[in-house]
Amino acid sequence: MGITGIIAEFNPLHNGHKHLIDAAKALEKPVAAVISGNFVQRGECACLEKGKRTELALKSGVDIVAELPSLWSMSTAQNFALGGVWQLYSLGCNEIIFGSECGEIDKLTSIADIMCSDDFFKELTKDVNGANTFAVAREEAAGRLGADVSVLRNPNDNLGVEYIIAAKKLNLPINFRCIKREGASHDSRCISGDFVSASYIREELMRGNIAFAERFMPSNLHGDICKKDIADTKRLETAILSALRTKTAKDFATLPDISEGLHNRLEFAVRVATSLEELQAQLKSKRYTLARVRRLILSAFLGFDNSFFMRTPPYVRLLGASEKGLGELSKGTLYDVLTKPAQIKALSADAEKVFSAECRATDIYTLSLKSPLEAGLEYKRKFLKSEELI
Repeated sequence: MGITGIIAEFNPLHNGHKHLIDAAKALEKPVAAVISGNFVQRGECACLEKGKRTELALKSGVDIVAELPSLWSMSTAQNFALGGVWQLYSLGCNEIIFGSECGEIDKLTSIADIMCSDDFFKELTKDVNGANTFAVAREEAAGRLGADVSVLRNPNDNLGVEYIIAAKKLNLPINFRCIKREGASHDSRCISGDFVSASYIREELMRGNIAFAERFMPSNLHGDICKKDIADTKRLETAILSALRTKTAKDFATLPDISEGLHNRLEFAVRVATSLEELQAQLKSKRYTLARVRRLILSAFLGFDNSFFMRTPPYVRLLGASEKGLGELSKGTLYDVLTKPAQIKALSADAEKVFSAECRATDIYTLSLKSPLEAGLEYKRKFLKSEELI
C-alpha cells in the first residue's frame, strides 16, 4: 500500500492543516509528514520549536513525522521541494497530497511538464540581464510556451508544481494529489469560518494571544501552546547584526542562492544598518524579494553555505511516530532513517556536516524563545510516540 506523504511547516498547525491530514488519512494508508526544521522558508524562526510541532502533528493524526533540515526548510521553493519529496520517497511514500488554490492536479502537472522541458530552459535564459526575480522570469518563460501561469502566482499551487518537478527530476514514481484550499488566502488577515491564514495566527501568537490561535486549531490541541513556547526572530536581532558585521563579501559569496554582486551589497548594508528591518529594506528590490533577503541574512548568521544547495538530504531523521507508522517503517525504507543522534556517526561525512549545521541552528534558535534554553537540545531530543501523548 505504501505511505501517503505531506510536506508542511505546521507553523503552527491549524484547521487548514487538519483538513489536509484528514484528506490524506481518507486514502487509508499511514500518513507521513516531513516538517520544516526550526527555521522556515520565509527566512524566520518557526513560531514553535519542531518538537512541539511534531507533538501537534501526531495528535492531529499524522503517523510519521520527519524533519526537513534547515538547510532545505529555509531555502528556495525548488530546494525546499527537492528535500521534502526525496525524504518522503525515502520513507516509502508512493503518494503525496498537498493543498492547492486551483484544486486541479492535471493543470499543475501540465505546467510542471512544460517547466521540465528543454524549451523552457531556453526561454528562461532569455532574461539575460536578470532584471526580474526568478519567479517572474520563470513565469514569463512558461507563459511563452503556453502554460496557464496564473496559478504560479498562488503560493500553494506554485509549491505543488515544484513538488511535481522535483519528483520528475529525481525520476521518482510518486503519484500526486491536491485538495482545494479552504478558507482564508495565504497571508490574509480575513477570517473565513473556522479558517484563517497561518501568518495571521503567528502575528497573534507574537502578541501572546494564544486564545486567538486556538480558535483556528483542532480542539484537542487547545492548551498545548504556552507563551514560553513562542519564538520570535526579533529576539536575535542584535546577535544577527553583530555577527554579520564581522563578515566580508567573500564570506557572503558562498551563501545559498546568492546572486552575482549581491554579496557586495550585503557587505555594505550590514555595516550601515542598525536594525534588521533597515538591513532588509536596503537589500530588497525588484529583483530580490523580501523572503529571499531574509533567508540570505539568516543563512549568513547561521553559517550556512551553498555546499548542499539543490542536493538531496543525506539522511532522514524521524522526530516522532505512531505504532502504525513504526509498523509500516519496519517493512523497510529506501534510505538511512534515524531516530537517535548517535546514529549519525555511522553515516557519511555529508550527513555529519548537515547534522552539525542543524545542531548549530537549534542552539541559536533556542535563544529566540521567551525563556531561552541551554545548548545541545538536538542530542537530548526525545523521540515522540503518539500513544504516549494522549
